[in-house]
Amino acid sequence: MYNISMNFKVYINYVKLFLFSKWRFELPKKNKYLVFDGNYNPFTKYVNVNDITVLYRRGEEINIPILLKCIFFLNLNSLEYFKLFIKYVSPKFILTAFDYHTSFYKLSEATGVRTIMLQKGQRGVFEDIYINKNNVYFSKNSKKKFFVDYMFLFNDYVKKFYAQRIRGKIFSTGSFENNLTKRKNKKIKKEVVFISNYNHKSLEKKENEDVIAYFLAKISYKEDIKFNILPRYRKNSEFLKEEIKFYKNKIPKNVNFLTNTKISSYDILKNYKYIFASYSTLASETLSKGYRVGFVMYKSKTNSILQYRFGNYQKKKKKGKF
Repeated sequence: MYNISMNFKVYINYVKLFLFSKWRFELPKKNKYLVFDGNYNPFTKYVNVNDITVLYRRGEEINIPILLKCIFFLNLNSLEYFKLFIKYVSPKFILTAFDYHTSFYKLSEATGVRTIMLQKGQRGVFEDIYINKNNVYFSKNSKKKFFVDYMFLFNDYVKKFYAQRIRGKIFSTGSFENNLTKRKNKKIKKEVVFISNYNHKSLEKKENEDVIAYFLAKISYKEDIKFNILPRYRKNSEFLKEEIKFYKNKIPKNVNFLTNTKISSYDILKNYKYIFASYSTLASETLSKGYRVGFVMYKSKTNSILQYRFGNYQKKKKKGKF
């Protein structure tokens, strides 16, 4: 009964994916580069956008001729779809800015095309037990079946983790996008910015974010320093309203929200002297450039987000030299 139920759920998901995706009716054309997962594409800063074909993997777009060919040859699964799509594009490299898709780890050997992978965000200790709530990331002997030609990761700790689980050349380069942005602005504002981790879906992620913001605001007002919040959902008007309401319910005085969507978060933060977050890849990236960044992790003991405490992955103690 369990298997029937699971198979039915998979079937329903496929139907939803098919119905709500954008349909492409022409076969993909040959191109120099293929980006795997179009949700995030920083490669245009190095590569001409016209030389890139995006292979969407989240259901945003389906290539109908490729799908029909998979059905005809009785190979209807995601990996076969990816392989056939890549065959038509015939790229020199397959690129991705996401380092946690196991299907990507199989593409190099499955297609014969070299793969390049960037690390998107911070890793957590829970990944060290190979699983999260939805996927088995690394099964036993994963190194035998996973291979990526070139991996560019944040640091040596993550490098060691992946080297034990994926074959390929690994480089510790820091954050790819952060490395492309300039350092400090000369005209820096002596103001406080709190990087919001509000999440409209996850209670764990947003737990006590408003409490931290409240106390930071209280101290800022006492010291006659302007307090700002950098919202998570700057580019989503619907969720931004919820996020602003979340903080305004806790902070009685007016608080300034940095909602400019025309510039990046990196370019926003370089204008401010004092930056805080509970946990944040962006905050870690900003710290690496020499900014004053404070991490205030305030979650309940059962909250799995505690694993993302700054320095936790490197097994640094909670107390020590500041």
